[in-house]
Amino acid sequence: MTASYWNQKTVLVTGGSSGIGLAIARALAARGAHVWLAARRPELLETALAQVRAAAQHEDQQFGFISVDLSDPQQAFAACETLIQQAGVPDVLINSAGAAHPGYVESLSPDIFHWMMDANYFTTIHATKAVLPGMIARRSGQIVNISSAAGFLGVFGYTAYGATKFAIMGFSEALRAEMQRHNIRVSIVYPSDTQTPQLDYENQFKPPETKAISGSASALSAEQVAEVVLRQAARGRYSIFTSFDVRLFYLLNKFLPKALVFAVLDGMAKMGQKNNQPSEA
Repeated sequence: MTASYWNQKTVLVTGGSSGIGLAIARALAARGAHVWLAARRPELLETALAQVRAAAQHEDQQFGFISVDLSDPQQAFAACETLIQQAGVPDVLINSAGAAHPGYVESLSPDIFHWMMDANYFTTIHATKAVLPGMIARRSGQIVNISSAAGFLGVFGYTAYGATKFAIMGFSEALRAEMQRHNIRVSIVYPSDTQTPQLDYENQFKPPETKAISGSASALSAEQVAEVVLRQAARGRYSIFTSFDVRLFYLLNKFLPKALVFAVLDGMAKMGQKNNQPSEA
């Protein structure tokens, strides 16, 4: 039932040239969806589109991409208008564009904070705003926003990144409430660490305290994450967790006293500090 849900739906996947976005796009193609990718670099998009086409289930499926910097509202609206003219208003928007650059707050330049907000939050806002008028006029649609465990839990080393993912959580909750009257569904995804080029980049900058916290669970493959996202989104689930440990942290953070949650996270961070200290001769 969940697989057939995607058949013949037109889906726009931002950040679709690599990582989770590309894995979701391939999985959508295998379920019979018409898939469009949006990202900045055309050379990566061409390679990604070939992979998506190869996963197609039917000969009549349609695929394409738009090369766009979604953090720029003018580019975002113009690109989505081009998509709508060619393929119609998407049935589903999956906001997967994003980046992460961890580090100690005192070492991160203001430019990093602006970049994180542009790459994660404003790409989500602009893509959503661009497709919403058509969805509202049609009185149907679905928006799936990718957040993070750092979007509900303040994690050491993620002052820049985490703030953007908290913003996506707040936006998604308010959007869900507003979209009910238009018959548009909203979901938010909290993935665990996922084996992607982005994670490889991120790991270069993680402080040892961050590694101690995020390293408590093994990273999932992008394909595993994509399967969970599509299955739960098809069921209309609002909060989507891709692993047990992230769901557990969400519940603990929600129901336990904050002081206890802080104590656990602080203890994990101190272990990272301790393990990073040079051993005595």
